[in-house]
Amino acid sequence: MDKGDDPIAAFGSAEEGDEPLLPYIDAQAFEQVDRETQKEQLAAIFDAITLAGVDYYLEVQQTPTAKQYTLTKNDKAVTTQVMDNNFKDNILEALDEHQNN
Repeated sequence: MDKGDDPIAAFGSAEEGDEPLLPYIDAQAFEQVDRETQKEQLAAIFDAITLAGVDYYLEVQQTPTAKQYTLTKNDKAVTTQVMDNNFKDNILEALDEHQNN
């Protein structure tokens, strides 16, 4: 997916809208990271995961204070992050490092 591409086109359909991304949106992080920025970050991460292979998956878990995201490969944790302005960079860096090891 290129920078100008629509993440809805990549991860949903016109009928679904942005539904595939909604479970990953963290409303508790809106003061730091607005909804659109979260969608952009998530779309870039899912794009990278798609290119990395089917063994990778981004899991989301609701904690009392925020959503927690765990990048896994073959059900083993690669990294765990919370949504912030560095979220995309942290996940992509962990993905890249894990692929190179």
